Amino acid sequence: MRKRPGSGMHSMLRHLYQGMLVVLQLALGLELAPPLAQALRRGLALGALADPALGLVQGAAAIAAIGGGALALSFPLLALLRHRQRGPLRFGGLPRWAVALAVTGGAAFALGALLHATVSLPAADARMASVLMARPLRFAGLASMAAGVLWAELLRRSVGVPGAAVAPRDAPAGRIEVTHPPELATHAG
Repeated sequence: MRKRPGSGMHSMLRHLYQGMLVVLQLALGLELAPPLAQALRRGLALGALADPALGLVQGAAAIAAIGGGALALSFPLLALLRHRQRGPLRFGGLPRWAVALAVTGGAAFALGALLHATVSLPAADARMASVLMARPLRFAGLASMAAGVLWAELLRRSVGVPGAAVAPRDAPAGRIEVTHPPELATHAG
């Protein structure tokens, strides 16, 4: 039995998923953007080519790499905007297993971030265990969040509006006759 959009558990899971999209967007910006920028900076030798035409091509390629990377890393924001725009029905079409993967990844990421933030609190012998667990948990959580969101949004199916159809406010009371196309025309009786 499917949960109707707006039911308690469905609504809580939807809000949790949307919150996880925000966490994922921040995590991608903080965890992945700096290493990618550093790799791009190391891989480019702008101005090293003697031919100005090749230098322009190199510069255009660098701009395309930066722009493409920024677009790729902003997919959680785009998904969140679509969810905010379409409302609860958009969430109703997401595969539950993908949502579960994304939310579980968010929990693992949060646990890793918490361990990293509190590494100085435990006793000295437990600190190393915290250090050794925090980073893998953050990375595993980040990867699971990203995979869950990508699969959920890619495999999303359309969900119809539940309930009865509503006539427009300005529709006249009484019977509505269909005349065109002829094969759909209303018949008496």
